[in-house]
Parts: sequence; C-alpha cells; structure tokens
Amino acid sequence: MTLRRTFHLLIVTVAICAPMYAQDQLGGTATVNQAASIEKSAPPIPVITGGIALNSSFDKNESALLPVVAPIILVPLGKHALIESEFEAESEVVHTQGSWEPVTLEKGVEYAQLDLFLNKYMTVVAGRYATPFNFYKERLDARWIRNLPAEPFIFGVEDNSSNGGMLRGAIPLCSTTQLTYTGYFSALTNNLYAGSDRQSGVRTGLFFPGPRFEAAFSFNRRLGEVRYNNFGADFTWNVRRIPLDIRSEALISAAAGDGYWVEAAYRLSSPRFSKFFRRSQAVLRGEQYFMPRTPMDTGLEMPESDASRVFLGWNYWITDNVRAGVAFGRQFGSSDDRNVWTLGIAYRFLR
Repeated sequence: MTLRRTFHLLIVTVAICAPMYAQDQLGGTATVNQAASIEKSAPPIPVITGGIALNSSFDKNESALLPVVAPIILVPLGKHALIESEFEAESEVVHTQGSWEPVTLEKGVEYAQLDLFLNKYMTVVAGRYATPFNFYKERLDARWIRNLPAEPFIFGVEDNSSNGGMLRGAIPLCSTTQLTYTGYFSALTNNLYAGSDRQSGVRTGLFFPGPRFEAAFSFNRRLGEVRYNNFGADFTWNVRRIPLDIRSEALISAAAGDGYWVEAAYRLSSPRFSKFFRRSQAVLRGEQYFMPRTPMDTGLEMPESDASRVFLGWNYWITDNVRAGVAFGRQFGSSDDRNVWTLGIAYRFLR
C-alpha cells in the first residue's frame, strides 16, 4: 500500500469519526443500563424470534435468487445470565451464461453463547459469537435489519464467528459520555457448521447517549497459517431533529486490502408525506475498496480488484413485521464495471 493510499484512508477514517453525535438505533453496543434493565423486567421467559428473507439480484452477467432462514432462540437463566443462539440456512440459485448453476445450500451456527452479566459495567461471553470487528456483523447482518440487501465490499473481513471468550461492556466517563469496550479471543475449530479461526482483538469507542452518536476503533489479529493485522473504524449517528441514520466503516489491512463505506437512511415519517410514504425509507450508500499491493491467501471473500460502488434503495414496511425493498447500484471497476438491481422481502417473527 502506497503512502498516498494510506494517507487517503486515514483522512477518510478521521473524517467519518469526527462528528461524535449519535448512537445506532437498530442494536447498539451494551450500555451501562443493560443489567439494570434485565433486573427490572418481568420474570424471564424463553423467546423464539428470527427472520425469513428472499432476495434477488440482477446484472448484465447473472441473476441470483437468495432465500435465507435464520431462527433465533433466547433463554434467560435467572436475572444474570442469558443463552442466545442463531442458526442460518442460506441457498443460492444462480443463472449465468444461459444456464442454471448447481444450487448450493450453506448452513451453520452464527452464534451460540452464554452471557453472564457480572454487573452493569461488564458482561462475560463464552461459546460461539459474532466476531466484533467494526459493527456490521453484530448489528446489521440480519436481513430484516440491514437497509440494503448487498453487504459492503469490506464485509468479508468481519463476516465470521469466533469460538472462545469475550469480555464487553461500558463505563461512564461522565454524565454525557460512555466508554464502550470489547476484548475477545477465538480458538481454531475445524467444524463444518461451527468453524472458527484462531484470532484475537479489541473494539473500543465513545458513546454519547444525548446526541445518539458512537465512534469506535477495532483491531483484529489473525493467528492462523497466514498472520496479519486488521484495523477498523466505525461510527453511527441517529440524528434527533430529523429521522436520519448515518453509518460508516473503514478498513486498513495489508493482507485484505483497504476500504470504506458511508450509508444514510432517511425515514419518510413526516406528516407532510402521504400515509403510504410514511411507511417507507430512502437509503444511499457509497463505498470504495483498494486491493492490497501484495495479496495474501487469507481465504476471505473480497473483491478481486479495486472497485467503487453507489447504491440507492427504497424500503417499504407492508406491516410492522414485513418489509419489501428495491435498490439500484452502479459498480465501477477496472475488471468489473456494471449495474446491479436488487429486490427483496423480509419477514421477522416473534414467539
């Protein structure tokens, strides 16, 4: 990676982390009130939830149909412990070059963990958990939560689960600021449905409850046959004055490449819009990815060349549990220049 590219990404990282004004509305990190809220709630009972989604994508080269089923089970153990797990099954039906490719079915355990709430500042996690590098995997991976069906280019670095232990929580620095922290270690596990790499890392940030803003830094060390470091930065901002969510992530990695994405989602909830449009949301995402100068065999699903992409999407809530969406994207790359259309519908259930 040249000095110029490094400087460019550092500028982007600083720029996206400067405002410090809000927190992600759809599943932020644990706050200091986590354990207290559990103690004040009704007697804990098991919960079955999750989602079913059907997404499709179309471009000049191929068409793909992507059905996903992801049930989630939550089992409270008293007031200070929780078992949570998610199983995901995803199929891929692809039509390319005038014929259908063999249908694939991927299934596995996204997480199966025991959470011990030691106090309102600290939670111990043991088992299988979503690797907390940046925030997309933990907070937005579910199809009924993410604003666009397509993952960002740099998602390949964080799209994995770990088998091991994790310590996380939040500490109040003052009445308006909290320090969030996560530290984890994962062991190598060669299992078809619950495999993991040997790795360790931290994610730490500042959360401002008043303006609902969080900015964080992530570090990940891969400890397999190929050893390398990943550095990440992210922020989320739920603007109070208007129904606007802004999110962003950045990646710097000598082995996996460098990149960033910025996404804004605006809910058309103002009374000046008709009743139909008040159930909808407009989304805009821009992103870039830069190949590493000396590529390594990391085993990650990353773009095969430098690329830029812009997505414009629209989501509509048919009911509170059913959401449909359509998006148009334009990808710019030396070897992959094309338009991409995506359609999808997602259903979230709760029992």
